[in-house]
Amino acid sequence: MRRVAAILLCIFAICAVSVAAPEITIEARGIPAGENLIVNPGFEAGTQWPDGWGWSPNQPPSTIWRVWADEALSGARSAGVVNTATSASGYWTQDVALEPGKDYLLTCRALIEDGTILVRADGRDADGKPVKAFDRRAFDRRRASHLLAPTYWKPEWIVDMVRQPWAPVDLFFNTRGDVVPASVSVQIGCYFTAGTMYIDDVYLGPGTIELSYTVTGAPLAQVRLLDRAGELQATSGALNGAERYEGKSDGLPPGEYWCIEATATDGTVSRAWYPEAPEGIE
Repeated sequence: MRRVAAILLCIFAICAVSVAAPEITIEARGIPAGENLIVNPGFEAGTQWPDGWGWSPNQPPSTIWRVWADEALSGARSAGVVNTATSASGYWTQDVALEPGKDYLLTCRALIEDGTILVRADGRDADGKPVKAFDRRAFDRRRASHLLAPTYWKPEWIVDMVRQPWAPVDLFFNTRGDVVPASVSVQIGCYFTAGTMYIDDVYLGPGTIELSYTVTGAPLAQVRLLDRAGELQATSGALNGAERYEGKSDGLPPGEYWCIEATATDGTVSRAWYPEAPEGIE
């Protein structure tokens, strides 16, 4: 009986000192880092409609239409889309020449009353014809904890995300590989959902990533930012059992994988990746 009691006491002691695994939340932002290739990015210049921008709907203006709005994040104007049917889509468009072997950030600020926004870089060859193998997209309806709904998410997966006013919508892409377009058709607008949205401050050019991360849920010993190879990029230092940690790392190059590694005081380790963990890595 004494032996059983001792075993139970030992088990209780082990349970008493163990802690939950740290919980990690990551937010990512694209940060412009060079010349903006977009003409009239704030939709300020123009007479009847904004200079430099086209309009491409798939339904008549009785169903979906564009607006040159007075509401704006910066300046006095923005571009808007009003859509009354889930069968309709419509995009503000602009053709932009690119260079091979480059990383690009396409970003805008969006105010979404309802509906799903599509930010798209659709490849074109030297004659202006579509390059079918080059079609980069990002959807957004308002995020919960993440900056951007990744391109592999279907729009219906994000219908309950909470809207925030004038939030960034980012798309990173590059012109390396077997298929390299001479230009892209930038397309930003409403993607097959009824709703109203406004767009401002469009940017296309070089960009970096800013990661903000919050760690909670356990007494913390340390939080580290690692690259895919496991090399240390940033560290919190000793946290001495703190229950919460907030970190930020900027200037990170696109096209890489970044790991937030949180260690609790009992040695429990949690990891979260941006973007999602590469194949073969947990």
